[in-house]
Amino acid sequence: MEKNSFYIKQIEVGMMQNFNYLIGCSETKECGVVDPAFEVDRLLSTAKKDGMNVTTALFTHTHYDHVDGIGDLTKRAEIGKIYVHKNEAKALSEFKEKVIEIDDGSAIPIGKISLKALHTPGHLPGCVCFLGNNFVVTGDTLFTGAIGRCDFPESNPKDMYRSLQKLKELPDDIIVYPGHDYGASTSSTIGQEKKTNPYMMISSEESFLRM
Repeated sequence: MEKNSFYIKQIEVGMMQNFNYLIGCSETKECGVVDPAFEVDRLLSTAKKDGMNVTTALFTHTHYDHVDGIGDLTKRAEIGKIYVHKNEAKALSEFKEKVIEIDDGSAIPIGKISLKALHTPGHLPGCVCFLGNNFVVTGDTLFTGAIGRCDFPESNPKDMYRSLQKLKELPDDIIVYPGHDYGASTSSTIGQEKKTNPYMMISSEESFLRM
């Protein structure tokens, strides 16, 4: 699949500076929404304006500020599939007939493109990132210059360290699209984060746990 077959749009929504993403196939015009929680009308109108048809929802994790709009979305669009990590699927039991449980390495087809799920626990046990042709949507695992919180009851700092090591293995030119607008920029690259993000610069788990 050629790079120009990917359609991706970043949209900031809600009071918590969330980033939602429309990701789709420019050829078939099928489109997925990553982490729909707020301003569903705006997400759908943006997709429509761009000639895209929203058919899929994908979740990096299931904190309310990432999933709260799924009910509204399923009412307003013909959502056929909802992708979520198997450790988080119970939070979407209301939509179990549409839910597809994913794990590390799962392929997520949207039209003629495909995303790859990267299991990146730490913030929550079922956090995932979505890897595209030249980008990765990192949810609350990796922000620009920071990382997601690891102080929730289900968080695990050791898992977060290992997840960051996994992301560091991606090519340096992969664009990083985070889950919140918490950094100095709305996107970055893996190479830039390896050079400037203090959490990505740590070389040992022991040092990371002292942060």
